[in-house]
Amino acid sequence: MNNRVLLICLLICLLVTPAAGQTFSQPEQSALLAYARAVMISRLEKGPAPSPLAITGHSQRACFVTFFVKRQVVACFGSFTPRHATLPEEISDNIRLALKNDPRATRLTPELARSAGIQITFPGQPQPISDWQMVDPRHQGLLVEGPDGRGVAIVPGEARTARYAWRSALQRLGLHERSSGVRLYRFRAEYIRADQQDRQIMII
Repeated sequence: MNNRVLLICLLICLLVTPAAGQTFSQPEQSALLAYARAVMISRLEKGPAPSPLAITGHSQRACFVTFFVKRQVVACFGSFTPRHATLPEEISDNIRLALKNDPRATRLTPELARSAGIQITFPGQPQPISDWQMVDPRHQGLLVEGPDGRGVAIVPGEARTARYAWRSALQRLGLHERSSGVRLYRFRAEYIRADQQDRQIMII
């Protein structure tokens, strides 16, 4: 299974949830989300990178970073295994890779990035399953891998039903329900999240 997976999301709620086992304080959550926005804007404007962000006690963490406009994803990338020594470095590199690899990111402008919603997802390790119906989309994510090794992950809370998550992932991979060589995994994940223009941030 590839460590690097393009995350395809259809975000449907606007809230912030602390990461399992390593909770973030509300100031830390706000700082991480603001940092992700600043990194995206600086890359789109080809300007200087934002100042390094120090988050105590969370030195290394795998994550996915997602930007959405009007509940539609416009850029996203992440992995299940950390690639960098610190979480801010992980966030910054995921944004770089989203702009490079996610075709939806071509519609992003600095103005959209300033008002976009942001989600940073912290995934657990995927576990193989035999059927998409084994996923509870409220608490578990679905990872679908095609026969060529490409994967699409739908994180918990993105899809109202497991069927919708399954079909969305297949569509992004250019596959259909009868395609052979498809592998399924489920995973638990928690996330921090802010809506457009950071109008609302809540801790649950």
